[in-house]
Parts: sequence; structure tokens; C-alpha cells
Amino acid sequence: MIPAMHLSKLPLTLTLTALPCELMRSANKAYFPSCIYLLSALLLSSSSTAQDTVLLDYTGENYNRDAVKPRDVTVLTETLAEQEIDRAVFNRLLREISEESANTKSRLGLSDEQLEEVFIILSNARGFINGSEMQNVRAMCETWGASALAGEQRISEALDAYRAREQLTKNFIANYYSVVLFDIEAILDARSLPRFRAYMEDRRRRMANAGAASFGAPVQNIRAGTDTINFHCR
Repeated sequence: MIPAMHLSKLPLTLTLTALPCELMRSANKAYFPSCIYLLSALLLSSSSTAQDTVLLDYTGENYNRDAVKPRDVTVLTETLAEQEIDRAVFNRLLREISEESANTKSRLGLSDEQLEEVFIILSNARGFINGSEMQNVRAMCETWGASALAGEQRISEALDAYRAREQLTKNFIANYYSVVLFDIEAILDARSLPRFRAYMEDRRRRMANAGAASFGAPVQNIRAGTDTINFHCR
């Protein structure tokens, strides 16, 4: 007889199978052995599934690195690089000032004059910075067209050209917004400066963890990059 306490520890599928088997045994039915055979098969299947789960547990002691093979994934969009985070945070702050000026003013401890100056600084910065996606794609396609390589090596060479051109823009954006940050902090006082810095740190952390989309094309791996090249260069 299967004790009730043991049944409670079985997965639902096994429990539903074990209960009828126990009833059949009590009634001395002829097909009780077949039911036991089915229960044994399910137990083996459950054990195999549990082992697979252990292999995928990256923190467990039994994690087998050789058994879990990495694979390329289809990347729909690239997430923000470190150099793009302040730009995204400032764009959000600009939107908050536009839509919730009173709340933003109170949260940051700004005066009306400070709020207006911050809004002007951010508006000018947003209008000055233009995306470089066309230049990035042009560099990628020119490299693709001129390459003497073939297959994945040709794709990798074209993607490297895209990333190199993109990195120039990211570095410029990071440097430019560091100046924007300096300009904003220069107009704040002892009351608003700590609040503003706390706001920036909180928003940076949130933006970095939110998986926000970058402005560029997905080129993280061969599979994603192949799709991008097929779309733009062929």
C-alpha cells in the first residue's frame, strides 16, 4: 500500500496514476500489474525531467557545463549600452517635466526658474543629438560589398564595421551628456542638487535593468547580424 504521505509528495500526474493503482490492488483486479507498469514508466520519466532541470540550474552543484550547449538566439532589438543610459534618463526627465511639471519640481526640489532652465538645457541637448544609424548601416554594407571573405567570416567583418562606427557615436553621446549633466548641476543649489543626483542614480539603475531598447540594429551575434545584413545590404 502507498502511504498517503508519500502520495502527497508525488507530482500531480503521478498522484493521479498512483491512486487508481492503489484502489485496484485493494480490489484484487487482474490489471493491477499493468497499472504498476504505467506508474513505473511515469516515475522514470519524472526522474529524467528532474535531471534535465538540474543540468539547467546554473547555480547548482550538479550543473554540467558540457551538457548545456550555448546557442545563438534571434535578437529582436539591442538593449542600451552604458554610454546611452544618461541620454535615455535625460529624455525621460524631459518628458516628466513636460507632462508632470509640478510633481517633478517637488520631487527634485527645484524652483520655477531652475525647472525652466533644466527644461531648456535638456531640450537643446535632445535637438542637438542625431542618430547615426544610416552611417552605421552604410559602413556595414560597404564592408560587406568590398569583402573578399565568405560565409560567417564575411558577416563578422561587416558587423565589426557596424559596431566600430556605432561606438564612435556612443562615445560622443556619453561625452556630450556628461557636459549636459555638468550644466544642470551648475544651476542647482544645496537643496536640489542631492535630490537630482539621487534621481539620476535611481533612474540609471532602473534604465539599465529595464531592458530598454537601443537605437541601433541587432548585431550581437551571427544569426541576428545575418538578418540585419540581409535586410540592409542584399
